[in-house]
Amino acid sequence: MKKNNLRNTLKEYCTGCGLCKAVNGVMINVDKKGFSSPQLSDRDLRLCSLVCPASGFATRNYLDGTIWGKYKRSVLAWSNDEDIRFRASSGGIITALCLFLIREHIVDGVISTCKHPDDFRCTLTRVNHTEQELLECMGSRYTTSAPLTDILNLIKGNETYAFVGKPCDVSSLKIYIDHVNPEIGKSVKYLFSFFCAGQPSLVANNKLLTALDVGDLKDCDDFQYRGNGWPGNVVLTFKNGTTSTMEYEKAWMSILGRDVKKICRYCADGTGELADISCGDAWYLSDKGKPVFDDKPGRNIVFLRTKEGADLFDKLIDSNDVSALDCDVDKVLLKQMQPYHYTRKSSLSAYKIAQRVCGKRFPLYDNAILRQFSKGFSLKQLILRFCGTIYRILKGSL
Repeated sequence: MKKNNLRNTLKEYCTGCGLCKAVNGVMINVDKKGFSSPQLSDRDLRLCSLVCPASGFATRNYLDGTIWGKYKRSVLAWSNDEDIRFRASSGGIITALCLFLIREHIVDGVISTCKHPDDFRCTLTRVNHTEQELLECMGSRYTTSAPLTDILNLIKGNETYAFVGKPCDVSSLKIYIDHVNPEIGKSVKYLFSFFCAGQPSLVANNKLLTALDVGDLKDCDDFQYRGNGWPGNVVLTFKNGTTSTMEYEKAWMSILGRDVKKICRYCADGTGELADISCGDAWYLSDKGKPVFDDKPGRNIVFLRTKEGADLFDKLIDSNDVSALDCDVDKVLLKQMQPYHYTRKSSLSAYKIAQRVCGKRFPLYDNAILRQFSKGFSLKQLILRFCGTIYRILKGSL
């Protein structure tokens, strides 16, 4: 029974990273939304019980129970290259890091995700060896991605790399390196991540395109989710040179964020806690303490989580590629800049109880860690989230 519960939980709450396919050749089913779920044998369970975020191994062995995770230092930072800062999703720090690594020959390549050449709604993971290739990967992709599906083939034994991925991708790869295949760690020198609120479905992307008045995908030339300003607009460019746009906040709140992968709604790590360096949007706040999405020069909140990450970032500062200000996350009011991440993590214990009361499965997170997460919330707030979850389950929207 325990084995079946694990199997069903990992299938239901699969992140879609693709590592089980890369290592064990697991068969992956993809539904009409573009979301994947694995067909797991007993052999596959041994791997996934370690590396899959839904197994709870990461919460028990890596997370410290704080909302933002462990880190050596936190800074507010942005690229000094005005073009990168303008075109990137926010401050351009991950792009600046990757360019620095290639330029200084610290790594041979950067493994990251870019727009698929055949369908801009989809993604492709590749090794970038040049600055131009890295610039082509710049910006956010609010769609599904499976960057670990071919990771063992992308890594060549005589080369070294940095890996850029969603927090769940970085978590899976980090645990795989630490507990299954340390040899990979000799090749992958750095793990970079970014704050992630979830993977929108292919259906959500199609709804966005419909809202942008797309008649036929063949008429479309390019699609940008963010950037060219901070946060920048969604911009669809047609082959005839015309464009259709939508504000980022509307696109995310009304369409994309409404239909994300199930695990994303209950993610225990949306801020890249297992990365060497992770970055998020350091939104400015209104007089009422709410994030402001008016167009401004981008800036990142950057967590330097490991000594290796902190040392690398110091070199990046010395190169004058970026500007950085040391900051205290409480003093800069990060929980107000990033209310979704703060609220979701603080609410996980209430979400879990509600799911279990309704006879539903839930990621196998450590209960003690969930209690730690909820310390910043009052009992009233937790009860409201418990009741809200029960209501959505009964309504059939969860």
